[in-house]
Amino acid sequence: MKFRKFTGMALAAGALLGVLFTQVPAANAETRVLKAISPWPAAYYWVEPLLEFQRRVNERLAGKVKIDYLGHSDVVPTFEQFEGLRNGVVDIILGASSYYTGQVPEATAVLYTRLQSTDLRKNGFYDFMRTVHREKADVVYLANTGGGVGKAFRMYLNKKVAKPDFSGLKVRVSPVYVELVKALGGTPIVMKPGEIYTALERGVVDGYGWSYGGISDFGWQEVTKYAIDHGFYTANTAILLNGKVWDSLDDDVKKVMEEIALELEVWAQDYMDTKNEADNELLKKAGVEFITFSDADKKMYVETAYDAAWSAFIKDHPETGAKLRGLAENK
Repeated sequence: MKFRKFTGMALAAGALLGVLFTQVPAANAETRVLKAISPWPAAYYWVEPLLEFQRRVNERLAGKVKIDYLGHSDVVPTFEQFEGLRNGVVDIILGASSYYTGQVPEATAVLYTRLQSTDLRKNGFYDFMRTVHREKADVVYLANTGGGVGKAFRMYLNKKVAKPDFSGLKVRVSPVYVELVKALGGTPIVMKPGEIYTALERGVVDGYGWSYGGISDFGWQEVTKYAIDHGFYTANTAILLNGKVWDSLDDDVKKVMEEIALELEVWAQDYMDTKNEADNELLKKAGVEFITFSDADKKMYVETAYDAAWSAFIKDHPETGAKLRGLAENK
């Protein structure tokens, strides 16, 4: 995906000053206030790890650091948030790697990891992400908040399939699902989330890829007949801090934030699993039928999702792709 250049920085900064003067309570003179934003509204479940990070930091670093959550795309447009972080308009973002591949292309590999975050910290994958974010964007990659492995995304259809074959199907995609849909013989259709409901209703598309949760936020359960009950990939979200802001923090503050980051990664796994189970029940009550493949077809489907994505990634990043896949899959 190509992303727009960050424009109107002065206007955005001015707008944020207005937000700060009107919405942020006066803090103790010794308290450092850090401004945080997210790509989606606070109600969207992928944002909860950022809010949990905020709660823990504000509690354990009270009097030293206070995180103020300012909002989402109503503060800085989604695809401009990473540049806003780099340029100091904000101090912290919940970054989705799909939204800043232009600045740190290697970050996309987070999607295709098949190890828990705790293992990725042990085998060098986390260190690689930490280094590449700092070197390419002067951004600190603090915590991977994706949660459970292989439980981030799945495909939703309005035509029933008995096996992993999308031949003849038009499927709405973001960059996350393009390679899988193509590998299964389907036709990828790019459209904004806000257009999906009408496209399903009118038969413009036969299905779409999305996360496990969030379907009801858009009302898509009303126009969705089937969910393929085999997930893949890991949510590609992370807590990111402006590098200069990070360097300016006291060592004891950074130490506590690092500790919270470790805790948050483990917490996110349980949180995402619980939320996924609740959303499954919601879809079933709405009448969405869950499709399950045979064991052989399930394996083929899931492996195709990963193999197709990694092949494209390695082709685009020949110098680092194979290394990242080895770390992400422990091969």
